[in-house]
Amino acid sequence: MPATQSPTGITGEARLATQKALQRAFGTIEPIVPVPVKRRVRKALPRQVYKYVDPGWHRRGIGGMWEELGTLQFQYLIDHGLEPEHYLLDVGCGPLRGGWRFIEYLETGHYYGIDRRFDLIEAGRDFDLRPRGLIAKQPVLRELHHFEFDTLHRAFDFALAQSVFTHLSINEIMRCLVEMDRALAPAGKFFATFYEDTRGPREITDVQQKPGLVTHLDRDFFHYHFSVFEWLCEGTGLQVEYLGGWDNPRNQKMLCFTHRGE
Repeated sequence: MPATQSPTGITGEARLATQKALQRAFGTIEPIVPVPVKRRVRKALPRQVYKYVDPGWHRRGIGGMWEELGTLQFQYLIDHGLEPEHYLLDVGCGPLRGGWRFIEYLETGHYYGIDRRFDLIEAGRDFDLRPRGLIAKQPVLRELHHFEFDTLHRAFDFALAQSVFTHLSINEIMRCLVEMDRALAPAGKFFATFYEDTRGPREITDVQQKPGLVTHLDRDFFHYHFSVFEWLCEGTGLQVEYLGGWDNPRNQKMLCFTHRGE
């Protein structure tokens, strides 16, 4: 499958034209439809249909804070050495909240974004890349379900997983790190956020990260003690460093995995 082509084979221009036509049609009747009816319709429609009705669905669907978190992750990597000539792997890129900023900054073809949901990638491409003229920067956008980074045929200087480990079990994180060990260039860096449990690796009760946000040992949202990541790195070429807070509004902490290869 080409890097930026839908699995259906429909071109981006044709799909976007269809979306706009449907949005105009729904926009004509939307003001006269009672709110309870609209709510029922929104719940009943499949996501692949509802996205035509509401072009901003992809932004709300990943938890909000679109501008704040997009700017935060972009500036963080810039502050930690990301240069335009570097190759960046954005793990769990979603609808390109941070991705479009990285694509704009990096040299052509140097951004690789992967996610389990191609519908989110499509939305980011159509509503954030295309209007900004960033398709010409030739980002590589792929649907991957098991961190098969080797299929990208590229060694990366930087990688980022913003709010990915917060949704993953320990076995899924292990798979990600094993694959990342093979994908990073020597001295390459992988930044990943997580919810921290400071009490120790054997605590099993929930943690309140902030008012209204609770994390768990064995279900989403997951939390981890830092020592778990040290253990996961054993036997790999990765060395993990705890970087701590980074002004994240959801109290996620930052880790940096560095490839120790020459």
